[in-house]
Amino acid sequence: MKFEISQVKGVLFDLDGTLINSEWLGTESYNYGIQKILNKELTKSEKQYLLGKPFNALNDLFPFLTVTETEKIIEETLGYYRKYNHQIKEYEGIKEMLKGLKDKGYKLGLVTAKLKNNATKELENTGLFPFFEVIMGKEDCNEFKPSPVPLLQMAEKLYLEPFECLYIGDQPTDIQATHSANMISVAALWGAGELERLCPLNPAFLFKSPKQLTELLL
Repeated sequence: MKFEISQVKGVLFDLDGTLINSEWLGTESYNYGIQKILNKELTKSEKQYLLGKPFNALNDLFPFLTVTETEKIIEETLGYYRKYNHQIKEYEGIKEMLKGLKDKGYKLGLVTAKLKNNATKELENTGLFPFFEVIMGKEDCNEFKPSPVPLLQMAEKLYLEPFECLYIGDQPTDIQATHSANMISVAALWGAGELERLCPLNPAFLFKSPKQLTELLL
C-alpha cells in the first residue's frame, strides 16, 4: 500500500523505549519479581522477550507458572517499578518534537501495554502528558501489539482513518502492528530500538533522533 506523508493527520506513539527511557526499570522490575518468587535470574534473551510486552508474556515465557505464582510475580514487579519510576526521564529532543507536532495541528495519541495509571504518572513526571489528546493503556486495549487492534482503536478515538496515521515505536511488535493496521511505520532508534531487530521488518522510516521525525512532518 502506498502512503503519502501529506495525508498524515495523526501521530501515534509507543511509550517505553520510544518517548521515555524506562526499559531499564522494566527489566529490573521483572527480574526482581521473578527472583523473589522463583529464585532465578532472567537470562539476556528472556529480558529481551519481555521488553514492551504485557504481563501475560510471563506465562508465554514460563508456562509452568501457577496462577498464584504469576499473581505474586506481578505484584512484586509492580511494587518495585512504582518505587523507582520517578527516576524515569524522557529522551533528548522528545519535548521539542511533541511541541512542534502539536503546534502544527497534528493529533497526538499514545498506545502502550503498560497500566494506564503508571503511564499517566510517568507522562506527568516528565511533562509530556499535556501533548496527548488520547492515552490508551493496558486496560483500554482489546488486544496487544503485534495485533493491529490497539492502533485501530486509537485511530477511531481520534476520528482518523488508518492511512492518516503514523505510528512510532522501538520494538518489532510495534512495526508489525503498524503494518497490519495499514499505517505508516517509524522505527525509533534513539532509545531502546535496535537497527538489527527493526530493519528486517521494513519500517517506512528508521530514525536515529526525534528531530528527524519533526523534519519529516514539518
